[in-house]
Amino acid sequence: MNKEPLWELLQHNEVVDQLFHVSGHGDILRILKPSDVEELACALAIIRPAKRYLLNTGWEKIKNEAWTKPDGNQYYFKKAHAISYAFAVIVHLNLICEHAI
Repeated sequence: MNKEPLWELLQHNEVVDQLFHVSGHGDILRILKPSDVEELACALAIIRPAKRYLLNTGWEKIKNEAWTKPDGNQYYFKKAHAISYAFAVIVHLNLICEHAI
C-alpha cells in the first residue's frame, strides 16, 4: 500500500483490461488520466451511469459533483465505496507490476 503506482500504465488497455473494476474502461481512463487515489475514485464514479455526464468537464467540476446523490434511480458510487475500490485497483496494479518484473 505504501508503493506509489505507475499511473501512466492506466493509459494502456493491455494493463487496464486486467484490473478489477476498470477493465473495459480504458477509454475513460485515457481521457481523465488519473494521477492519485481521489482522481481514480472519481474515474470509477464516472464509469457509473449517473455521473457519466462529467467525463469531459474537468477535474474541478468532477470533484465537486461526483459524490452528489443523483435525482433519479441511476446507479452511482458513494465516495467511501469509490475510494475503497480505487485502493483495490492500485493494489491490483502494483501486484501486476511486481509479477511482471
